Amino acid sequence: MTPYFEQDGIVIYHGDCREVLPTLTHQHVDVVITDPPFSIPVKYHDAEGEYPRSWGDICVMEPFFSSVFRELQRVCKPRAQVYVCCDGQSYPVFFKAALPMWSQSHLLIWYKPSGRRGRGWQHSHEEILHLRNPQTEYADGFRQDLIGIMPVRTLEREHPAEKPGSLWEWLFEAVPANYVRACDPFMGSGELLVVARQRGIQAVGIEIEERYCEIAAKRLAQGGLPLEMGA
Repeated sequence: MTPYFEQDGIVIYHGDCREVLPTLTHQHVDVVITDPPFSIPVKYHDAEGEYPRSWGDICVMEPFFSSVFRELQRVCKPRAQVYVCCDGQSYPVFFKAALPMWSQSHLLIWYKPSGRRGRGWQHSHEEILHLRNPQTEYADGFRQDLIGIMPVRTLEREHPAEKPGSLWEWLFEAVPANYVRACDPFMGSGELLVVARQRGIQAVGIEIEERYCEIAAKRLAQGGLPLEMGA
């Protein structure tokens, strides 16, 4: 498959990750950090009104993510670290799909404080499912699984679900120096690739929407400038 972009060990593929991942080398990746879509493709209204939600609504996502996790397990080294962003509704699906493929897991919490006002409970965190095996290694140092980092401001986003580079930096702090290849199968606007290159890590990004491949390629071609500083 021809890369959309390739420079200094950073590669972007435009396509469905279920089609691109099988073309990658077996047990080649040291770390996966990715932010899949959280949405559950079910509407809770029809012509006659509302109908009750069920576990089956969530499980419609499972075949898709099972195939993705299966390919990630294939391309990852046994020692790999895997981080998958999720929320309260997608976490059960991701955990169930990944459970047979990795022997250990851990749930990290990204706390993103906000000053907004409103009624009820303010949405101020997301989960990160961390998958690992007994061979997995970590950089020296103690780190907590509650991460307090501000989100990207809405008006500054190039992607609706864009994560701040400082969040990826925090996760990379746990990655030892001998882990040299990263992968993001849901690349978005390419922040993970920018951070990886800044740390001297090779990385592959996969994105199904070409407009985000273009944004990421431009950022990388300009040396990974922050989005708000880009042309």
